[in-house]
Amino acid sequence: MAVPMHTSNRLFLPARDTRMLLIKWVVALIVPLAVFNFVWQGDALINNVILGFINPASAPVTDGQLVEAVIFIAIFYLTLLALAGYLVAADSGRRGVLEVWIDILIFTVVPILLIVATSNNLILGLALCGIVWPIYFILRRRIPFLSFLNPKSVPPPEGLRLIDSEQRAIMIGRARAGGFWFGTSFAVIWLFVDLIFFLSGQLPTELLVVTAIRTVLLPLGGYFLGQLGGMLAVRRTLAANGNGNGNHASEESSLRSRRQKERQILATSRASEETRAVVPNDLPLRSTGARNFFLILLVAFVVFYPVIDPFLFGSGTAGRLSGYNDAGYYVILALGLNIVVGFAGLLDLGYVAFFAIGAYAWGIVGSTQLGFISPIHIPFNALSGLFWPMLLVTALIAAGWGVLLGAPTLRLRGDYLAIVTLGFGEIVPVVFLNLDTLTNGTNGIVGVHSPAFFGVFWSQITPIPYYYLILALIGLTIFANIRLRDSRLGRAWIAMREDEIAAASSGVNLVRTKLFAFGTGAFFSGLAGAYYSAKLGGVSPETFGFGDSVIYLAMVVIGGIGSIPGVIVGALTVYSINLFILNSLDTLASDPTNFLHSFDQFIVNIVPGFTFGNIRNLVFGIILIVIMIFRPAGLIPSARRRRELTRAPEGEAALELGSLDVTTTDPGFEAEVRIE
Repeated sequence: MAVPMHTSNRLFLPARDTRMLLIKWVVALIVPLAVFNFVWQGDALINNVILGFINPASAPVTDGQLVEAVIFIAIFYLTLLALAGYLVAADSGRRGVLEVWIDILIFTVVPILLIVATSNNLILGLALCGIVWPIYFILRRRIPFLSFLNPKSVPPPEGLRLIDSEQRAIMIGRARAGGFWFGTSFAVIWLFVDLIFFLSGQLPTELLVVTAIRTVLLPLGGYFLGQLGGMLAVRRTLAANGNGNGNHASEESSLRSRRQKERQILATSRASEETRAVVPNDLPLRSTGARNFFLILLVAFVVFYPVIDPFLFGSGTAGRLSGYNDAGYYVILALGLNIVVGFAGLLDLGYVAFFAIGAYAWGIVGSTQLGFISPIHIPFNALSGLFWPMLLVTALIAAGWGVLLGAPTLRLRGDYLAIVTLGFGEIVPVVFLNLDTLTNGTNGIVGVHSPAFFGVFWSQITPIPYYYLILALIGLTIFANIRLRDSRLGRAWIAMREDEIAAASSGVNLVRTKLFAFGTGAFFSGLAGAYYSAKLGGVSPETFGFGDSVIYLAMVVIGGIGSIPGVIVGALTVYSINLFILNSLDTLASDPTNFLHSFDQFIVNIVPGFTFGNIRNLVFGIILIVIMIFRPAGLIPSARRRRELTRAPEGEAALELGSLDVTTTDPGFEAEVRIE
């Protein structure tokens, strides 16, 4: 049942409908937060940071990193307080309490418990979630008594409601109550747990003062941040033109009639996407506003990860960061290939060649190799400083080769283009292998310098500077991808992908558009190559093979062709499965306390000499096949791809398309994508 908008917004004695919303969302947020704090290391993170300021000698990090940890903690809890207010205000009340609680349990509590159960192994814990979540989806769709868990949102425009000024005030009042009661409830629980630890002698006396301050600040902060969340929710409502008087019914009827006419040509899937951003709705956790809160939490976690890693995951921070650094340049490669394959529809099987060109470009300049092949002698202590200008130069060199590859393939499409790019990808590593004077042949180039920056110590054994460098490069790549996708050039790429003949007939310059696609994709591959050679400290031709191009293409396809967030998730998924999880199976199986040990011994008794490494490619291939069977559009498909694979009900009107979705045969296409 929907929550009426005339209920009281009193803080301490809210009306019954508001109390139901408070119970739903306060419990839904407190449970995962309590598991994070008291089962994982959230509470220990805060206590160790505070003790680090009291006794700096006992802190596992520096003073500057302690300040960064404080900033992360503040962002984390303040965002949760505002999120609580937003969810209470944005919920229509039509979805049941139990449904929300079970979803929260599966998607937040279970991952935390799995990470804890795998000895704080973040990658392995999330990989197990990749098994648990599909099982949950299958069960709730196939088992009748679990069918109530499937969201049943009211179809638009019936699910839309006009909100006047009085109702907006009620929403903000609910949000204040949501933030306040969430902060108060968690402060009381936290106080109770701290008192237990103090009485048992496990909590230092100096932390009691912090406990008292926190108990006061959480409800107070919840009140004001909840109001902020309510204001953000109000901004996403459909506002009425009146002031909430008797004309409201006629205004609502008029606007609803107008919106009904506007949506007559929309399919249900497209209309649901448009109205998802409007609140109140049945699924506030999936609304655009909630996603912004989640994005803040994700960005804070990623930016401050090197600081919080020792507190949450224990020793081994350097090794974990080094692995994540490698995953970072895979993300850049996948995003660059997505421009060629996803936006422009050009199948490129030789993308690794541009990666090799970028790596060798900095490898030659950033080492003593340049002095052997030319009369140019750069002072040894100046090589590191050249990395920053060479980062752009290497990318431009790779882009130039991308244009050279695209020039002779302008008339080719589909399989023929794939064969030509495959040949290019095989030729480049062979050329580097045989140019002994330039690339040092089979021995490769060693002694490649790390970057240099004021006040930062760079070397191959210091992963933190490389971590922030790859974050900056990923941010630059994502920004460029978004701007290119939404530009006229991006629309021309999409038109060319759908139908080259129709695009050319509409005024799209195919030569220029294709060359831009190849050059832009190669540009980002060159960036990744320069980073790779600087981080590794060397370059070897054996590391650039056809298998790598296939892996990059798999990242794009599995993530979702043309979807920027999908490609990022696909890159991290494929990298984690192929290089993290499958590589560590033999190590895990050698531990007698691990459940894989018994399975390994059982297989060895049947097949002597068995190791997981022998079947690594087999397991990886099976995983890719399963993903493609159940998610043919990718893990996070683009909106257009999702609508293409969603069947509209019979008799439903045609689908309305925006500027990025206009097909080449539609009226008005030429006005949308024409490039002068």
